[in-house]
Amino acid sequence: METTTLELPTKLYTNLESLAENDDQDITALLEQWVKEAQRQRWIQGWQELRDLIREEGGLDVGETKEEIVAHMRKTRQEIFEEEYAHLYR
Repeated sequence: METTTLELPTKLYTNLESLAENDDQDITALLEQWVKEAQRQRWIQGWQELRDLIREEGGLDVGETKEEIVAHMRKTRQEIFEEEYAHLYR
C-alpha cells in the first residue's frame, strides 16, 4: 500500500489515537471508516436533493394510491408494447 505523511497538531493526533484505542482500531482504520461514512452521507444527500427537485417540479405523476400507480404502470407498459413490439405480432 502506498503511503503519504500527514502532519497534524499534536492534540488532534492524541484525540484520534484515543478514539481509535476506544474502538480497538488503529488510526488508519478509524479514518477509513470516517471517509466511508462521509461518502455514504454525500450519496444520501444527493438522493435527497434529487427527490426534492422532482417534488419541486411536480413529481413523477404516477398517482397517489397503489391502484393509481399500478394503473399508470400498466398503461405505460401497454404504450411501450404498442410502440415497440406490436408490429411483430400483426
